[in-house]
Amino acid sequence: MAYSQITALLTLAVKKAWQYSLTRRVIFGLVFFLTITTILSYPYLSPSETLEAGEVSSKDITSPMTKDVVDEERTRIARDQKVNATPPVYTHDPNVASRVKNEIEQDFNAVVAYQKARPTNEGGTINGNGTDEKLDALKNRLTVTIPDALLQRLVAMRPESLAFIQKETENLVIAMLNMPGLTEALAEPSDAAAAVQGSTRVLPYSMAEARSNVQERINSSSFSKDAKDTLQVIVPLFLRPNATYDEDATKRLRNEVRQSVAPYTIPVRKGEIIIRNGEVVTEEHIRILSQLDMLRTGESWMKTGGMALLVLLNIFIVIWYLRTYRRDLYKDERLLGLLGLMATMTLLTARIITSIRLHDQQDIYNQLLYVIPVATGPMLLAILLESRVAVFMSFVLSGFIGIIADYSIPHAIVAWIGSIVGVYSVSRFSQRMDFARAGFTIAAANMVAIFAMGLATGVKLRVLATYGVPMGVINGILSAVFMIGSLPYLESAFKLTTSVKLLELANPNRPLLRRLLMEAPGTYHHSLLVGNLGEAAAEAIGADTLLVRVGAYYHDIGKVRRPAFFIENQSQGQNPHDKIAPTLSTLIITSHVKDGVEMCREAGLPPQVVDLVEQHHGVTLVSYFYHRALEADRTESVQEKDFRYEGPKPQTKEAALVMLADTVEAAVRSLPQPTPGKIEGLVRKLIKEKLNDGQLEESDLTFKDLDRVAQAFCRVLNGIYHTRIEYPEGMTKELEGRKNRSGTVYSG
Repeated sequence: MAYSQITALLTLAVKKAWQYSLTRRVIFGLVFFLTITTILSYPYLSPSETLEAGEVSSKDITSPMTKDVVDEERTRIARDQKVNATPPVYTHDPNVASRVKNEIEQDFNAVVAYQKARPTNEGGTINGNGTDEKLDALKNRLTVTIPDALLQRLVAMRPESLAFIQKETENLVIAMLNMPGLTEALAEPSDAAAAVQGSTRVLPYSMAEARSNVQERINSSSFSKDAKDTLQVIVPLFLRPNATYDEDATKRLRNEVRQSVAPYTIPVRKGEIIIRNGEVVTEEHIRILSQLDMLRTGESWMKTGGMALLVLLNIFIVIWYLRTYRRDLYKDERLLGLLGLMATMTLLTARIITSIRLHDQQDIYNQLLYVIPVATGPMLLAILLESRVAVFMSFVLSGFIGIIADYSIPHAIVAWIGSIVGVYSVSRFSQRMDFARAGFTIAAANMVAIFAMGLATGVKLRVLATYGVPMGVINGILSAVFMIGSLPYLESAFKLTTSVKLLELANPNRPLLRRLLMEAPGTYHHSLLVGNLGEAAAEAIGADTLLVRVGAYYHDIGKVRRPAFFIENQSQGQNPHDKIAPTLSTLIITSHVKDGVEMCREAGLPPQVVDLVEQHHGVTLVSYFYHRALEADRTESVQEKDFRYEGPKPQTKEAALVMLADTVEAAVRSLPQPTPGKIEGLVRKLIKEKLNDGQLEESDLTFKDLDRVAQAFCRVLNGIYHTRIEYPEGMTKELEGRKNRSGTVYSG
């Protein structure tokens, strides 16, 4: 098969696969996944060295930045020395002395009791084995094991000698136990060395030292030889440790000591040669390259893999959210592409800024990173899509910003706060100046957030005030500038209608509105009033007020083609419908909807506005000409369907509001001497007629909405058609005189 045939087949296969929505979604998702993963993993994927210790460098390797590199070996040695010099922690038991004193009293009381129970002329009862049964019972009552020879000596002593031995035993034992830190044995072999390194003894006594001390005290005493011999044996029997080794506390203490030793650093300047051409690579070189992120190892690929998994998880969460709460957006590939583009551009901007070494000092560099205009993406999403989606994406993007800013939680929190404030700042606006105010609002929020995080993380106030807080201000301004600058391009590229676009369409100098004013001034004035009514009603029920106003301005634009056939543009006494048949009049009247749709599409108006123009009459009956036709034709050949608009019925709340406002304004204008009572009665009657006629059945309006709409209409109409003061005849002449002199007159 020829190469051209293979190419043609592949092209055909690609075109066929591209027709499927699933294929396009998978490709777009894969592109965004790889792009975002690359942005986040850039430090691990950037050109790096693959040197190993002992290898000869084939080139000069210079540092790309200024950084204090940690000398890990010297730091480890210093920390180990400080830890080894740290004594272990012992828990002292102050009740040991009292317990031991009770034991001494108990044992000597047992000996005294034995002496009293023993016959005076002989020993105890001798059993068949040749042992003294009472002496055996005495041994069982003792708290310590006294050697037989010593026990025989004690029971043979006179009471005053025994009391003396008891008293001195208590004195010597209590003297030892009152010294804290008396332990059974040293906790670790290394502790002995640690104990003698300092000028202060860290373990005052071990049990062996206590026994030796007792021996010295007894030998240096003035006691008799028999008393010394007895005390040297019995006193050590009652010695107990009064401190136990606390392993957990010792570990905590040594960890604190280890962390308290500041790491030894080696200053490395940007452009400094780390390894020269032909130099043998050492372990120290490897450590420096690794800390400068210039050494590619297996760990780099593991980090990249982890980042890819994290990106995949976030994409899955976003898709899950859209499928659950915004299924309409999930089904629109165009809007999904916009969502991915905003996320990618936000993260790419952050990566570009962090890739520029803004300052040599790390603490100042961290503060300068607050300049990243994170809020731009969420604000654009709020304007182009919806605020709830923008808020959700703020969480996702802020987490990634924290990763890009060297896994910094403060940067992630500040980014999230700025984004949320930005989203809510642009959710409701009525003019472009509101965008500038949004920038200043974000700047204020950033200032507070950065200052708070700086205090919480121990940043120096001078650094915070000089670098961090100003960066927050610049961040807010840049976010607004970037948002305003990119908004028109995104609107055009993705064919979206935003509030900004609607504001532009509401400008009276737009060609269609200008033409409406010049060629059909009555219709123009009517459209303005309908806009006021519709906007008030939309605000009352939570609909899109700006869309309703713009739709009202353009809803009758089709009347420009035949303005004289509509009563608001007719001169008094001149009605062309008087000379033509009702059916032709109906055709002319209803055609203004079709004409308006064509004119709006030719002018490039957004589909949402065109829909309001097309639906603002629904399939309403042109009742005036219908009844004229019935009066003129008694043959029952008149069909009601021939006198209805083509529709469709209003599909949204906004379209229904334009229909109701249009109907109400025209009817109230024809009321003779309108009063609040008459206006409210007529408004509610007209709304009920539209409801009964089925014109509102395809919109989302509820009965509660309709009640609020009626109240809003009455409030606006009462302000327009309020009762005017009738001036006395004399005052009228005076006002006319003033008018002749100044050319103006006051009207209430």
